[in-house]
Parts: sequence; C-alpha cells; structure tokens
Amino acid sequence: MTCALDCGAGIGRITKRLLLPLFRTVDLVDVTQEFLDKAKNYLGEESKRVGHYFCSGLQDFVPESGRYDVIWIQWVIGHLTDDHLVDFLQRCQKALRPNGLVIIKDNVSYEGVVPDEVDSSVCRDLEIVRSLVRRAGLSIVHEEQQMDFPKEIYQVHTLALR
Repeated sequence: MTCALDCGAGIGRITKRLLLPLFRTVDLVDVTQEFLDKAKNYLGEESKRVGHYFCSGLQDFVPESGRYDVIWIQWVIGHLTDDHLVDFLQRCQKALRPNGLVIIKDNVSYEGVVPDEVDSSVCRDLEIVRSLVRRAGLSIVHEEQQMDFPKEIYQVHTLALR
C-alpha cells in the first residue's frame, strides 16, 4: 500500500503502531501544532516516511484528491458537528485512490447524542453515525465492535467506508 492519512493524529501513536508498518507514506493532520511537533520526535527514524504534517481542524481540511489508500479517523468525529462531519467525509471520498477506504474508529453512545462538557465534544449512537455516513454518500463495507469493554464505558466501533 502506498499512502495513508491519520486524522486527529495527535503525537502519532496510530501512525507509528498501525499505519507506518503497512504504508510507504503516512500524512498526519491535527488541529494542534504542538502535537505534530512532538510526533516528529515520537516517530523517530520512521518520521522520514511521513509525507506531510498538516495543522488544521478537520472541518477545514481538504485532503489531496486521489492520494490515499486509507484515511484513518480515530477518536475525533465527536469534535465535528454533523454537517462538518458529512462535508469532511465527502472530501475524504474524493481523496481516496481506487479501492481506498475511510476508517472511522470511535466511541459510540448507547442512545442518542451525549455531550462531553470536559472536551467540548459529543458521542453519537451507532445509528446516527451510520446515517451521517449515508448522508455523505459513503457506504459501510465492514463494521465491528471492539469487545471486552466494561458496560459503564462507551462502546468502541470501527466502520470501513467506501
């Protein structure tokens, strides 16, 4: 595989442990420049395979058309409004190479939309996430729930979209 995009990359944990072992090049996008600066150090020698460090919120970020085999979006969709998420997913679809995938891995509430005042985000239930994916014109090609979590915390679901 050629190129992946890590959305909401932070210091690059997903890039280091998942994406760089699978892809020749990985681009990182995060709203916090300080995290991207730390990522260069955290990734160490492997940082030379990072194509771009983009400092941007996903609501404003426009990924390059036709560049990515995988766009990985983990624990960040709750920071986007419904409309911003739909618009971003539409831009992601244009950024995929043939047979590319958008992967969303995130917390999912048991029912409705649950606000988190601490980090100004929301947690949506699975049906709401699915409806936003459909609204963006994408389809879910695979979906799974991470198991063995205590009932008191949110479920974690991964959706592969095309």
